[in-house]
Amino acid sequence: MRRVGKQSMKVTQSIDFPYRQISPLRKAKLQNWILPSLISAFLLAAPPVEAAQLETWRFESDRNQLSFTTTGGVQPTAQLLSNPTRLVIDLPGTTLGRQSVTQAVGGTIREIRVGQFNNQTSRIVVELAAGYTLDPQQVEVKGNSSNQWTVQIPDPHTTGSSGAQGSSGGRSDSPSPLAATGGNTFLQEVEIKDEGFIFHTNGATPTVELNQGSNGTWVNVDLPGVTLSPDLERRVRNVDRLGVNQLQLVQASTAPPLTRAILTLTEPDKKWQAQVSEQGQVLVWPEGEKPPQVTAQATSGLATIQGIELVGNQVVLKADRPLNYNTEWDQRTLAYRLTLYSSHLGNDVNRLQPEQGSSVLWVRPTQEDPETVVVLVQPAAGVRVSGVEQQSGDRLAIQLETTEIVTTDPNAQVIPISNPDSPPSVSPENQLQSDIPPIPAGRIAVVIDAGHGGSDPGAVGIGGLQEKEVVLDISHQVSEILEREGITAIMTRQDDRTIDLAPRVQLANRVNANLFVSIHANAISMSRPEVNGLETYYYASGRNLAQAIQNSMIQDFSSMPNRGVKQARFYVLRHTSMPAVLVEVGFVTGADDARILSDAAQRTRMAEAIARGILNYVRTNR
Repeated sequence: MRRVGKQSMKVTQSIDFPYRQISPLRKAKLQNWILPSLISAFLLAAPPVEAAQLETWRFESDRNQLSFTTTGGVQPTAQLLSNPTRLVIDLPGTTLGRQSVTQAVGGTIREIRVGQFNNQTSRIVVELAAGYTLDPQQVEVKGNSSNQWTVQIPDPHTTGSSGAQGSSGGRSDSPSPLAATGGNTFLQEVEIKDEGFIFHTNGATPTVELNQGSNGTWVNVDLPGVTLSPDLERRVRNVDRLGVNQLQLVQASTAPPLTRAILTLTEPDKKWQAQVSEQGQVLVWPEGEKPPQVTAQATSGLATIQGIELVGNQVVLKADRPLNYNTEWDQRTLAYRLTLYSSHLGNDVNRLQPEQGSSVLWVRPTQEDPETVVVLVQPAAGVRVSGVEQQSGDRLAIQLETTEIVTTDPNAQVIPISNPDSPPSVSPENQLQSDIPPIPAGRIAVVIDAGHGGSDPGAVGIGGLQEKEVVLDISHQVSEILEREGITAIMTRQDDRTIDLAPRVQLANRVNANLFVSIHANAISMSRPEVNGLETYYYASGRNLAQAIQNSMIQDFSSMPNRGVKQARFYVLRHTSMPAVLVEVGFVTGADDARILSDAAQRTRMAEAIARGILNYVRTNR
């Protein structure tokens, strides 16, 4: 590891020292001083392994110093934006866990704002007073550890005085165009395809260097001599395919230019490779698989979406040229999201509202910005999206597939979905509940998973209190409340039976449920009865659902410690295809929690709180 001393460094053009955790025996105070160039973008570390939470922040106006701490390692990035002038510090992989905060400062600094920029990034904004700017080369970002940072802000000066940047006439949310003066090759766009990634550049043919982290959680794709285009606005993109959770683009250096793409991985065992195509694009894809195919790109202008129609089990989009697109599940509406870049909607393209019994409930096209179209598709219950197919040069089809959701033979083995790392189901009683009813058309479906069961009691706590019995009772009542509210609730088990993890996930995926909620009880050593509290886990798309349920439980059980919303790699969260959470309703080993969980009336209150959290989420995101 490269060590940097405490002395101030006035110029740092290239940043190549990823921060690593220091062992307790080497607890020397490490300080990484990074001074950005005019691009005002800093790369401070390798991607964090786990999601962190912004824990504390403080601004000392007499010193112009901002400090913040997180619950885990974080890689800050920063940029200076204009109109109004503001220093923006993003914390990828970090959640705020509370309402946005604004602190008025006064003088040359107008205010400090702390909020959630997107579902995976917290943002701190230092907005200057009108007519003031600052020199980004004098900003000092110091990491005392991977989760403790300070930002020393230079004294702002009036626009037009010595050292000030020129102001722009229009509002800009992109780094200053001066950032693009470092090289002759520019990264214009990253195309996300089913086979991998295509980095489109203009100018000289680039070279590529790929470095995969030893723990398999990240990949750095370095493009020496390449500068991020000022027109490239989407620098953080959710991927959710190929074992990649997120793609982040940063300007690691400007002299010489170096653009870095950071892939956050969900499949640590997958290896990656990169090469430059004959046409000059950079291709990145998993080893042992076919590279992404480069298609002819329109030389100018925007693609026009001329029509959208439902043809059998396909939603077909017709355009006047090939489309560049990305897909993901929309967290707000729970619908399938197709994002079309460099495109606009034709005049007669409207939303589709098919007749009852169709394979989709609705299709909603919108013009997200002047050059981006978003198409949301809500599959009907029992229908899943199997992929997107480029049928011809001007037609794109979202493929829909009906899934069988009724099991009538109580002795039938559930046919597993193909998944190479699914744990085997070995017990003869290891089968799902029989007679799963079909889901009425147009209804939201939620799978309620009562943890453990049968030969697996789960945690056993004070007085022999068994987790499997507690969570089954709560799960039954949650399901009954949801059904009364018009939501189809499907339980993975309705009695005391043994079910492995894979069949639980397979059920949720087969019925194409909208949400998956697994209910558990916590435990620790019986010698620690003082440990109590509620917590909810998510892995990828379930953070908002987890927060809704956690808020509802804390509202009803204010005396129980709030252990928060956390990210975890539980099997049932990683292998479900819909927003999924795992709820811990308290510690069966906790003196206070055990009294609550052993009381039937209190379990009813807990079920009502969980159900209310689910309903709040559904009503907010429909």
